[in-house]
Amino acid sequence: MYKEIKPMLDAEELINHLNEKGVKFELTSMEDAKKYLEENNNYFKLVSYRKNYLKHEKGENIGKYINLDFGMLEDLSIIDMRLRKTMLSIVLDLEHYAKVKLLSRVESITKDGYTLVEEYIEDLKNKNEYQLLENELNKNIKGTYCGDLVAKYKGEYPIWVFVEIIPFGRFVKFYMFAANKLKDKEMLDEAYLLKNVRELRNACAHNNCILNDLKAGTSEYKTNYRILGEIASIGISKETRNKRMSNSRIQQIVTLLYLNKKITTSKGVLKHQTEDLQKLKSRIEYHISYYDKNNLIQSNLFFLNKIIDNWYNNDI
Repeated sequence: MYKEIKPMLDAEELINHLNEKGVKFELTSMEDAKKYLEENNNYFKLVSYRKNYLKHEKGENIGKYINLDFGMLEDLSIIDMRLRKTMLSIVLDLEHYAKVKLLSRVESITKDGYTLVEEYIEDLKNKNEYQLLENELNKNIKGTYCGDLVAKYKGEYPIWVFVEIIPFGRFVKFYMFAANKLKDKEMLDEAYLLKNVRELRNACAHNNCILNDLKAGTSEYKTNYRILGEIASIGISKETRNKRMSNSRIQQIVTLLYLNKKITTSKGVLKHQTEDLQKLKSRIEYHISYYDKNNLIQSNLFFLNKIIDNWYNNDI
């Protein structure tokens, strides 16, 4: 069985293909759209946002998109790029302050910085999972930034070194292990939320599209009840919060914004994040009227902006 080989089309051919699929060129002309594809974005990423639009199911336009203009795809790609940059900056701040919190919590109990790491490694060995950690550390040993630390402490890592040489996913697992060992329910709750934002962190770091699938019912996990309570407290109805938070991408974004506000202790960092988020909010609003006929997109963008306006405002 042979797979179909699709030819690589140039910008003009791609524009014509979109036109045949019902995409309009009123907000952005065909000539400007062609230039945009040649200089600013790749077709595959740009058209991924079309998943948020319905197609005609019958009639002469069957299979063609409803109320979709190239300018909308362009606008969503720009918002998404700004969103990724903002979320990545926030999640890196969160990662830092989660490490600070963990170290501070351990230090408040003991001056022994080795035992917890040793117990974690022993636990991995008992579960036949230690090789995965070893592989992660070996990747770093020749690295420019952490190689000297891995080599110097190999096999005997103090906790303040260990949290700096493991990847984020491993840190989340270690945070959860530490929370259980310390019998800290708050930290355990945070560990599950950190696990939820891990995928968003990776998507932002790899420049993956985020807003290209906003339909409800894609989240794997139920939203933390404390987050739902925070959303309810700003006047968002139960129906709306349940629907919006049933989308995995929206759920991860809101979870990150909630958890960051909870763990990040620096007022200066929070102020800077607020400025960035307010700029993002303004960019979302810039062409919001484009989506007057697409409730899926507009309602999700309104939802995110309301979260930003209430959780990250100038009062911080």
